[in-house]
Formats: sequence, C-alpha cells, structure tokens
Amino acid sequence: ARGINLFIPSARLPMSEFQPSPDTTEVTFVTDVQKFPSYLLKEQSYSTSAGHFVAQLEKLSSTYEGIRVVKGDGSCFYRSLLYRLAELLKSNEAERVRLLEYVKGSLKTLTNLGYDEFTMEGFQEELVELLEVHIPKATAGELDLHVLLNDPHGISQACTWYCRPLCSAYMKTYPDQFMPFIESHPDIDAFCKAEVEPSFRECEQLQIIALTSALRIKVNVVYLDGHDAENVQTHSFGEGLLEMTMLYRPGHYDILLEKEG
Repeated sequence: ARGINLFIPSARLPMSEFQPSPDTTEVTFVTDVQKFPSYLLKEQSYSTSAGHFVAQLEKLSSTYEGIRVVKGDGSCFYRSLLYRLAELLKSNEAERVRLLEYVKGSLKTLTNLGYDEFTMEGFQEELVELLEVHIPKATAGELDLHVLLNDPHGISQACTWYCRPLCSAYMKTYPDQFMPFIESHPDIDAFCKAEVEPSFRECEQLQIIALTSALRIKVNVVYLDGHDAENVQTHSFGEGLLEMTMLYRPGHYDILLEKEG
C-alpha cells in the first residue's frame, strides 16, 4: 500500500484510494494467535542478537502466552488497537454502545475542527458499521472478525486509518496537554498534519496518550528493547474498562495476550 496524506482540507479522495492494487495476492494484517515467545524466538534477528532480547522474551513468558503479530506498515499501533478493541467489545455490550455513540459524534467534531466532511464521512461510516453491525454479528457467531479485519478489500484499512483523525481531534481539542512536549513543530495543527494524519506514519507516545484518552481505554505497552535482561518496562496509557496489552519492539507494535488464570 502506498502512503497518502489525506488531510488536505479540500481533499475528496474516493474510498478506492485505500484499496489494494489489483495484483495484491495475499495480505495478513494480523496473524492468528501464535505461541509466545517461541514464535518470536524463531526470528533470526533474535537468535543472533548480542543484546538481551532473548532473556527479556523468556522473562515475559511467565506472564504472556500468546501474540498476534501485526503487519509492519507504519500503522501497526492503530491496527493492533482496532483489532484488539473489536475482540474485547464482543463481550462488553455497554462499552460497544458507548464507543459507537462516540464514533457517530466524531464526524461533527472533525468538521468543527476544519476537516472536510465528505472526506471524513466515508471512513467514519466504516467504523460505525464495524461497531454497529459486524461486532454484534461476531458476538452471535454469525461472522468471523479475524477474517473481516484481514480482508484487504474490506473495512479494515478504513477503520484503522480513521483512528488517526480521532487522535488528531483530541490533540487539537486539548493542545495545552501536548505542546510542551513538541519541539519540532510550531503548533498542534502542524504536528498533527506531519506526525499523525499521513497514512502509515508511525505512532509515538504523544499519539498513544491522545488516542487512548479519546477512546477512554487503557493500553499497556511492554517494551522489548534488549537493554536489561532482568528488567522489562511496561508503561500504561489511558484509563477505562477496556484494557489491552501491546508488545513494542523498536519501531513496531504487536498484540500480547496474557496467560489465563
């Protein structure tokens, strides 16, 4: 997929701009659950690493037993969050309804902030459909969310991308929370245009804070950095009834699943 900067206020890009090219043969956005950490230990980069990655993985194995590996295309955090959120909402109807109402109201928020309604509406409708139609069907056993969210011709790309304007909207609504930590851009609009809104721009800590706050969910990030074999840092972002955990490897996020019980 090619990177597209959608946030030109007058832009009116058709949904086809977010579909794969006709020669796309197979795309896996999120894998089935893989055994942790053995799946990662098979990677040559870890078996030959001079750092403490292997020791950190083994330490984490006492808490986590599964991992869903997410496509590394610059959208891995947003995709991980969307996928895991959809899974969790299957068993939490109240939170599904709350987030549905939030997403329905987000179009007005974005329009008030100056974004083009026509451009935003197509992407917003896809996320509304996921929350309003597909997740209830999955809960009833009538639909496989894993298949749906791995379909390159389906709603996955649009829903994943719409997390970006939701993130930007929060940052622009509460700029004083973020500007003290931004040195590379003169204002919050410039930061969002350069660091949040372009397709496949990687997600950093400020974006995580904004998006988890906007959605009112909690995301724990486990940092696999190879620095200290005896210490694996975990940072929590946001607060809410819904909680998920991601594994951060330099430049990439995957979904971690804890051991049951």
